[in-house]
Amino acid sequence: MAAAVHRKEERDYGGDSAPCAFNVDNQTLTIETLTGTNFKRWKEDIEIQLGLMDLDIALHENEPPKPTARSSIEEKARYEKWGRANRLSLMIMKRSISHTLIGAISKTENAKKFFDDIAEKYKSSEKEDAGELIDKLTGMKYDGVGGVREYIMKMVDITTRLTELEIPITESFLVHHALNSLPSQFDQLKTSYNTQKDKWNTNELISICDQEEKRILRGSGGNVNFVSQPNMRGHSSSHNYRRNNKGGNKIKN
Repeated sequence: MAAAVHRKEERDYGGDSAPCAFNVDNQTLTIETLTGTNFKRWKEDIEIQLGLMDLDIALHENEPPKPTARSSIEEKARYEKWGRANRLSLMIMKRSISHTLIGAISKTENAKKFFDDIAEKYKSSEKEDAGELIDKLTGMKYDGVGGVREYIMKMVDITTRLTELEIPITESFLVHHALNSLPSQFDQLKTSYNTQKDKWNTNELISICDQEEKRILRGSGGNVNFVSQPNMRGHSSSHNYRRNNKGGNKIKN
């Protein structure tokens, strides 16, 4: 069945940078226009939207053999499905790219080749993104803003993004780095971790650090400067963290 594809451009919201709305078989797709600095978001939009429309076969599979008189009904149907997905995917991608960029992309009638060519042109951009993420991760220091739980979750998010860029960060490294980036008020917790045999995973780390921060805040009346507060090694209370008997979260002694 033929499919009508219409693009609605929101020129009042920034011209080429505005999202593109497409009507395909009476269903609406919204894709952020590729402008040169937003490839990752554009790529995600394309993959999600074409997947929802069952058109992403054209992005992940090569063109099947053209049917012949001896081809089966299934082979003919498969080729027809791929051909439709290829045409619509190519049309949608071309119309969701800024007019200033479309000329730099290879001319092809194959959606997969078109998509891969765009990705190839942004590989250097991904390397720059990876460098920025590594610098951000290694330079992070907790200052008390937003809470330690949110702080460590931001670290986890960065490591996840680095893994997507084929730069995996081990969970063990992340736990050590997160602890080392905490201010002196957490020194008791750091010492406890470094002297025990058990290793924590990130979920345990988040839970334990959150408990420790609440303890620190209670002991100080809720007013702690996590940047300039003096070292708390001499604090009267001491907590050791270990696994409970069921192997779950750590508990304090």
